[in-house]
Amino acid sequence: MSELSDTTEGALALSGSGYATPASGLESPSLFNPAAGTDAPTAYEVKYLLTEEQVAEVVDRVTGKLDLDAYADPAMGNAYITTSVYTDTPNFDVFYRNEGYNRDKFRVRRYGHTGPVFVERKTKNGDKVRKHRVRISADEVPELAAPALNGEWAGEWFHSQLLQKQLQPVCRVAYERVAYLGTADGGTVRLTFDRNIRGVLVREWKLESVGAVPALLDKVVCEFKFRTAMPALFKGIVADLGLTPTPVSKYRTFVQAAGLAPARTVNV
Repeated sequence: MSELSDTTEGALALSGSGYATPASGLESPSLFNPAAGTDAPTAYEVKYLLTEEQVAEVVDRVTGKLDLDAYADPAMGNAYITTSVYTDTPNFDVFYRNEGYNRDKFRVRRYGHTGPVFVERKTKNGDKVRKHRVRISADEVPELAAPALNGEWAGEWFHSQLLQKQLQPVCRVAYERVAYLGTADGGTVRLTFDRNIRGVLVREWKLESVGAVPALLDKVVCEFKFRTAMPALFKGIVADLGLTPTPVSKYRTFVQAAGLAPARTVNV
């Protein structure tokens, strides 16, 4: 298995038929090296549901202040496809936020149709988020179904968590993302717009494209990411447009739309 790892969101940029490292060296505020320990700072991710008119206003406000993400594809209007395989237990413990499953999500994510693939753990507590991820090759994805691995590859920690928590693939969710990255008030910030979010049921570790299925949401999911206090740039946008934070989970939205989990009280 590959030893290649990468903890930088947007670290590789599409260039012709390959990928290259961007000159900025900036990474998403929510990415952290696990070696920093549990006392490492967390980041904030605040989501909003926007109309296209509101998106246009936000883009106008950040143009010249933030740069397009390294994955931006001009042929797609500076968007790029993001595809994720989400996991849960047979009892949907992650969806119900049962004890031991109420903070972490484990997923495999690909950028672009043939771009880099990462195994990722996302830890969330309210608006506070910490992510850790490692890059693997696309050919290695099916091996996540193995009952045991040799322990000699960078994604072993992810595979061991799957086994320990009895996690398995539930759905594959894809969307078109336009992202901006830069600095504001002295810290790294990231802004994303996700459109045409759709999903399909899966039981296997595959990252194939999601076909022409109905979108799960009729608005654009906008997300502000920053390390400490919300920067003035984002505060001004929120105030002037009268935006209200709206918790949106792509995984939870799909599970509910597909009727996968029986209705019951979900832990807050």
